[in-house]
Amino acid sequence: MKLFIFTLLLTITIMTGTWSKSGTPFNPLTDINYGEIELTFLGLCICPRPPPIFFVIGEMWSYWEPFAAVDTVSTPFYSPFFGASTGSSLIDELGGTNATQDAVNIANEVTFSQAHAYPIPALEWLLCNRYDYPFWVTEFDPQWNFDELSLLIHPEAALYANPVMQMACMADAAATSVGYTLDALPWCIGSGGSSYPMTGTIQNDEITQANNSAAARLIYKLNRIMMICDPALTLCGCSYTPVWIKSHYKTHVVRPGVRAPAWPLGVTSTYYNSGLNVPMVGGGLGPNDEYLWTVYRKQLCCTCCD
Repeated sequence: MKLFIFTLLLTITIMTGTWSKSGTPFNPLTDINYGEIELTFLGLCICPRPPPIFFVIGEMWSYWEPFAAVDTVSTPFYSPFFGASTGSSLIDELGGTNATQDAVNIANEVTFSQAHAYPIPALEWLLCNRYDYPFWVTEFDPQWNFDELSLLIHPEAALYANPVMQMACMADAAATSVGYTLDALPWCIGSGGSSYPMTGTIQNDEITQANNSAAARLIYKLNRIMMICDPALTLCGCSYTPVWIKSHYKTHVVRPGVRAPAWPLGVTSTYYNSGLNVPMVGGGLGPNDEYLWTVYRKQLCCTCCD
């Protein structure tokens, strides 16, 4: 009998170690808030063309495009976007830190998250051209995993690493709480703290807020390395913005549960965190501590340029 119990417990232990997390994959019908699109006709526009045409007249439209989905996860290679693991890692350092079940015991610890970006071509057919397709997996990105290496792409971070510059982020936090963000403070992510370094290390032990900051940092990083561009700066194309214009982005969380509407990057998580990340349970659509964000980007275009 003792041998049977021992064998049973050993089997359960082995199976528990090999069980992988799972959740509901991204669903464009339910995980995109189509009320956020706000399609607006702004009049007529003109875009230059090479001779002998010289210019073309079109219609000017503005809207919010759901252009990317961003995972921020504590488990390496787990993707809430797919609702399953996409690989595995033998390196412990790739794993996240700060989990809901032990957050009480590790107060004031930083939070580390891996992040993945996936393009959402849901509105490719609408009005504006799509110039970029963000795809990134930070497990393969040394600069995301080591703060020192990240300085290679943002040496200006040293300018903002002082109390005065960080205190200015309080103004950005206040602005995001009423639906705005301050582009003049690109080093701030509202209530999420600093946008530097562009890594998964967040100086915040409130898990949902820290994961929102990780998603924002990945968006900033993709701008910095010119993986994505900003289509709201000019009518006749898409401009690269190594220093992001963060007011052109907003997001809402869809895993482990769906919370709408979308808010500016860095809004306080108290607006949407209730019942979202229940320890050992999650939010109904995925495991706890594994987040997925739908990211909307401002579009401004002249239809002549399609």
